[in-house]
Amino acid sequence: MGAGAVRGSAVRVHAVPVSVASMARDRLVHAVRALWRTQVVLIFTFVLPLLWLFLLGLLAGNDAVGPDGVRVMQFAAPVAIAMGTFFATLPPVAIAVAEARETGVLKRLRGTPLPAWGYFFGQVGAALLFALGSLVVTVLLGVLLYDVRLRTETLLATAATLLLGAITFSAVGLAIGSLSRTASIAEAASIGSAVVLSFISGLFFVGAALPAWLDTVASVFPLKPYADSLRDQFNPYLPGSGWNPADLAVIAAWLAAGTLVGLGAFRWERHRSRSVVPAHRPSSRSPSSLSLSSGVAVSKELVAVTVRRPPPLALLAAQSGAALRGAARRPGDVFFSVVMPVGLFALLVTVQPGVTLADGRPAALVIGASMVTWGAGVALFMNLAEGIARARDTGLLKRMRGTPLPVVGYLAGRTVAGFTLTLVILAAILLLGALAYGLRIGAAGLLLGLVVLLAGCLSLAACGFLLTTLVPSARAVGSVGLAVLFLLSFFSDVFLNEGPEWMGTVGSLFPLKHLQNGLVAAWDPAGAPVPWPDILVLAVWAAVAGMLAVGRFRRQPGTP
Repeated sequence: MGAGAVRGSAVRVHAVPVSVASMARDRLVHAVRALWRTQVVLIFTFVLPLLWLFLLGLLAGNDAVGPDGVRVMQFAAPVAIAMGTFFATLPPVAIAVAEARETGVLKRLRGTPLPAWGYFFGQVGAALLFALGSLVVTVLLGVLLYDVRLRTETLLATAATLLLGAITFSAVGLAIGSLSRTASIAEAASIGSAVVLSFISGLFFVGAALPAWLDTVASVFPLKPYADSLRDQFNPYLPGSGWNPADLAVIAAWLAAGTLVGLGAFRWERHRSRSVVPAHRPSSRSPSSLSLSSGVAVSKELVAVTVRRPPPLALLAAQSGAALRGAARRPGDVFFSVVMPVGLFALLVTVQPGVTLADGRPAALVIGASMVTWGAGVALFMNLAEGIARARDTGLLKRMRGTPLPVVGYLAGRTVAGFTLTLVILAAILLLGALAYGLRIGAAGLLLGLVVLLAGCLSLAACGFLLTTLVPSARAVGSVGLAVLFLLSFFSDVFLNEGPEWMGTVGSLFPLKHLQNGLVAAWDPAGAPVPWPDILVLAVWAAVAGMLAVGRFRRQPGTP
């Protein structure tokens, strides 16, 4: 039929009714797909709890603890279950809500027939489904690999605890996402608070008791009552049906608080950015006499352009300064690279029962070296790799071809910034150690420690460059980097875990172990010899990983 055939005739549009329930269901499906495509969610939902289950099996073993054949992992598996369901709900909901608001998705959804509760149903429901998936996989592997037994008499209480906990953590995530001005703040606040709560709730400690005051503080938050209830419900030697009204009351209180704060602070539109005052006003002078400091002279008759290439040191200083300013504007970088190692230093020294370890070494010295190692790994392996991958994915590295800045200068500036940030971590830990724990290191030890730290930072930066070439996207680089760093930290005894001897042997193949050992040897008050073997291993890693990274380096994804 031609276009003229419809002139003068009415065009009827029949609206197809769509039920609210179907819209909420479609929103749930969309949220599940979005979470499934997000690598950071998959890492924290499945990889981290399974990795921790595997590490617990290595650290604690799985020997029988009674004549009835109950295994050690019967008591450790609930920790991995609690971790998986916790990380599957709180961070994903917080990040998704803040990201949807920042990108304008929430604003567009507001103009659709989808009610507000339909959006919340979809987002929280997706997180609950991921928590269920993490639960099923963790329990299945626990039963098959470690002979973990499910207690029939506590199954109802366990199911109620898991459901209440997952909904509560989702509500707290909603509150964090609603209060956060940007998605980066929500990501830092949710993941950071989750990590802190995991530490003070004892999820990351194997066979160690937290101080009574810290245990009391942790009991106020929902994660510790949640994990304690699951531990009791899996414990075959405890009588009863597994119900713990006091723990459930704490969790329910956080559910109410998270829901009220989340709904009260929820916004469909992004937060208004603060007005920016221009740093300078355009000059009102005549164009014929305009002279720019960059070496460009402009006149009415002749335009003469003189481009002066900045000296290499100036380029390096400018790039490192820009990287440090960028890190300061990202709350996640500041938390994981500075706040977390300094806080863990204080926590681990406090948890340590004496001023010396079992081998006679000062606890503050060894833990300080461990946390400097962790901070260097975050700054120069995880964050550095993620920043370079982000520059590659956004086309920044490609655009550098038309600028005086070579890619080598950009990478060098980022490395210097990471090393500078590591020095800040070092200074903060040594200052806190000296003021609070009597840590004393001589001038020679400090100087030798700086040499070891420089070698370690170069090796970690080279490994970060290599990671960038192996992983396709920036967000995946950050997630994979965190998982690798977390795993190697336990193999390298960074968190003072006592595992089997073969774990230490595996850890000695990687840089973290040698950076920590080198710092401990350099700071040894007894005047230990120069740790040449550790420095040599770090140098080899820097050279090999650096050469591999150069050979695989790409300015943009998937192209030479």
